[in-house]
Amino acid sequence: MLQKDTIIANESLKGITDEQISAIETLSKNDEDAVIGAKFGEVYRQMDATIEKATGVRRNGDEKTYLYLERAAKEYANKYSDYDSLKTKVTDLEDKISKGGDAALKAELERTKGELESSKTAFNTLKSTFDKEKGDYEKRLKDYKIDSAIQSAKEGFTFKQGYPESVMNTLMGQAIANVKSKNPTLEERDGVSTLVFHDAEGKPLLSAENKLNPYTAKELLMKEFEAMEILENKPTKGAGGKPSQPTAGALSGAATQMEADEAISQMLLEKGITKTSLKYKAEYDRIWEENKISDLPLK
Repeated sequence: MLQKDTIIANESLKGITDEQISAIETLSKNDEDAVIGAKFGEVYRQMDATIEKATGVRRNGDEKTYLYLERAAKEYANKYSDYDSLKTKVTDLEDKISKGGDAALKAELERTKGELESSKTAFNTLKSTFDKEKGDYEKRLKDYKIDSAIQSAKEGFTFKQGYPESVMNTLMGQAIANVKSKNPTLEERDGVSTLVFHDAEGKPLLSAENKLNPYTAKELLMKEFEAMEILENKPTKGAGGKPSQPTAGALSGAATQMEADEAISQMLLEKGITKTSLKYKAEYDRIWEENKISDLPLK
């Protein structure tokens, strides 16, 4: 989904109003919701088919999947409600025979035992099938949610130009695979379903740079992309490992605000921060303020 920072950093959208920005954000969110909704719709359709296959119970019209599952499970169990009555019948027949039952009772006992065994076998087979299908569905749904969150997290990055598309696809695929390998799970935190990553011992991966909150998928992807050195907007490092800062003299040749604008853009480009980068506006404003560009004539 397009965020405000991404919109205002786009040169072609420079100067649009807050109302227009809000409208673009809303349209982007609605479009993303529609795409995700369509994908989830397919997942639920597959689940409906699985429920019918495992239980033999059909869905009622536009019945919600979770209600369908609950109803189908009850009807499924009721199909074998006579199991207990068969067990009771066997016990009664065995009691009668122990007190001197005839051949007819013995034959009825064997027949009833056969029905009981067949019923038990059929129930166990269907229950095993249903439990497996239900477990597979829940795993697919969880994996889909996790995959969607990680795929969405790669949006907003600006990558270096010049790499063949096949190479970039391979590198991004490897970065995503590395993040997925960190044991992601969906956990309820403060009433919100949160994607949490874990180490090999099952401990949550917490970010020291973000108040020890769980690492987000975007933060972990950032680390992977930085390690691969494929980000266009990766800050360059100066002495001591800190981002290099422009000096006041770097803009000494600018006599007007327009000249300073061009100079700042060039400086940021040399640092690998393009106008479409999420960091562009913040860096631009900082340099502008530090060098008091507003004191210069407009042109």
